[in-house]
Parts: sequence; structure tokens; C-alpha cells
Amino acid sequence: MKLLRLIATASALVVCAQAADRTITLADSYVVAGTKLNAGEYKVQVDGDKVKIYSTKQSVETTAKIETGNEKYRTNSLKYDNGGNSPRIIEIRLGGTNIKIVFTN
Repeated sequence: MKLLRLIATASALVVCAQAADRTITLADSYVVAGTKLNAGEYKVQVDGDKVKIYSTKQSVETTAKIETGNEKYRTNSLKYDNGGNSPRIIEIRLGGTNIKIVFTN
């Protein structure tokens, strides 16, 4: 039983480590948690359910759900909702991992 808990804890740490401090490039402006992020390169930092997306000029912090997909994503990709003035990011899939960050707000 202790071995199973150790494996589960180690797996959770690996998932968090994979998702933390990744670089994404936004080709257009998008909205995350009510903040408009202009096109450019951003770092994505994950700490539990808290996500920070930042560059040298802009930053937004919010909560999100970290999910594990069935297979690894080949590249970084976004899922977004285009209903509004600016597209709103719904999820970020991190290339080279099976991690996706799902935004609920």
C-alpha cells in the first residue's frame, strides 16, 4: 500500500514538473481570465491549480484544471472560444507531454 502511494505521489510530481515553466507563442491576441494578452511569446507556470502566463510586458494569474490526455501532444496548441471581441483561451495543450490546462473562467 505504501508503495502505491509513493508511485502515485511521484506520478503527480512528474505531471506538475512537465507542465511548469513552458513557453508558448500566441499568434494573435487572446483573453485569459478577463485579461487580454497580445500576440507574442509567453511562459506558462503551473503550481497546483494556479496558472501564471507571463511575458516581460504582460502577466495573468488564474486557476485552472490540469488534465492528462490519452496521448502526447506533438506541439503546443490552444483551444479557444471566438464568441466575443477577442478569442478566449479555453485550454492549452503542452507539446511533448500529455498535459492540458483547462481554464474554467
